[in-house]
Amino acid sequence: MPELAFRVLPVDAMRKLATPILYLATLTSLVLAQDADVQKRFAGAWVAKVHDKVVCTIKLEAAQTISGAMHACQIHVDGDGELIEPEAAETDDKPEPLLDPKIQAGTLAFGIKDEDGEPPLKLELKLTGEGQAELRFVGAPVAIKPIHFAKQ
Repeated sequence: MPELAFRVLPVDAMRKLATPILYLATLTSLVLAQDADVQKRFAGAWVAKVHDKVVCTIKLEAAQTISGAMHACQIHVDGDGELIEPEAAETDDKPEPLLDPKIQAGTLAFGIKDEDGEPPLKLELKLTGEGQAELRFVGAPVAIKPIHFAKQ
């Protein structure tokens, strides 16, 4: 059986260790509280419209981590990358779950499954004001300007 050895630290050494440990515990609590506050700012239904017609909805939930899905997104852009109204209504309202969502500095980065076998599309939803955000396509094959979303 292996022998266990314990070393008792002098009181002065324990006091010196207590301050950094207490500092780290406080800092960790603050970071977790900030994380929860940021998640709450993202939580809810976000809607993009063109001419008062909803073209995309992102529903987000705040829990241990942020999660959600995109619903009925019909993102169509013109040659300048501006959002335009789709020509025909698409009826597929199957939600696409957000892949690997992460919040950093007021931006939610996530992926969405593209066509079968293709790598996921990478997107970023950046908070721009109270109940306002912009969706950006990262590395899209065509130019797409940020799409304005409002929280419902």
